[in-house]
Amino acid sequence: MAVTLIVEPDPSGHRFQAVANVAAVAGETTEVVLLTTAEAAAGEAFDVYLADTKFLAVEPVFDQLYPPTEEIARAIADQARERDVETAVLMDADNALKRWWLVARREFKGLARKPRIVMMLTRYPARIKYTDKRVMQLRISKGLLAMVSRANGTVQHLSGFAGRDDMSHGWVVRRARDPEICSAHSRDRAALRAELDLPADRVLVGIFGMIGPDKRPDLVLEAIKVSGIDGDLVLAGGVKPEVVAWLDGLDEADRARVIVRNGFLSNEVLDKHVAAVNAVPIAQVHGGPSGIMGKASAAGVPVVSAGSEVRAREMVATDSGENAEMTAESIGAAIKRVVERDPDAPRRNTVPPATAEEFSRNLLGVDGEGRFVGMSRR
Repeated sequence: MAVTLIVEPDPSGHRFQAVANVAAVAGETTEVVLLTTAEAAAGEAFDVYLADTKFLAVEPVFDQLYPPTEEIARAIADQARERDVETAVLMDADNALKRWWLVARREFKGLARKPRIVMMLTRYPARIKYTDKRVMQLRISKGLLAMVSRANGTVQHLSGFAGRDDMSHGWVVRRARDPEICSAHSRDRAALRAELDLPADRVLVGIFGMIGPDKRPDLVLEAIKVSGIDGDLVLAGGVKPEVVAWLDGLDEADRARVIVRNGFLSNEVLDKHVAAVNAVPIAQVHGGPSGIMGKASAAGVPVVSAGSEVRAREMVATDSGENAEMTAESIGAAIKRVVERDPDAPRRNTVPPATAEEFSRNLLGVDGEGRFVGMSRR
């Protein structure tokens, strides 16, 4: 039976959740082999997200989270010599794309069957303002590299994250809407807070996932204070050292308003924390969609977004909260408005939900029957 290789050395965040989603679709028509690191294969994230995924093999062929492009191409070629590899999927291919057009030709030389190469570009700006020169240059450079790789036959399909409002197809890079999934819901907030030992009578505002300075917990805490609500900030996920240092420097009154759950959280536990809060502010300058925004939207928790055109458009299309400026006053006012909303008021959602299956099929470039579609065909 033909084999699909999935290349993902890095288990951080919820990358292995995406691997599980892609493996589920690929596994409908092929065997699936995961190429990763020994550390990742033995880690907690693997047990949480991939324990039930049916792999033909899990190969710990890499010794670092971000292996050189040559090493990735060589590992794929080695597998192609041993197995009937139909497709190889690079789950985070932005760095590899830079030299793939050259490296892959050399490493794949002499293979009886060259694999169909699929690249997921996690930092490709799908929709941009043409007045934003920096983002425009990034898109042009990635687009040119993608076309070169397509033209010389070293890549057959490329995809990139798109906002949940973006129903367009994409030309060079296929747009894959970030899934909108949460296994818990805000209707069960009281029970979830009791289970998670969160205060029952406070407004809770949450920042989730990998929490670094870029997610601006300092600004969000200030926004809560400015808003005048009787609320606290919840930080749940991997809290980076810079944020720990910030927490240590807070005065006693401010520190008492921050609830910290630092460490790896399974998808189930993370979802429960998201559903347990009253609002999810995302004050982050970022060119792509937010997985946490998708979780909050699916859980019926309003989002306050600042710093992203992609999220701003999605907010309007999905009616999942409010947009704000990147100031404590603007974010605080938006938080106050969304937590005072009627939770039973209907949402004016103008787009269908973004599912894990849709995302995986667009990423792989296959239709509902597993057949290669459009420009993805070899």
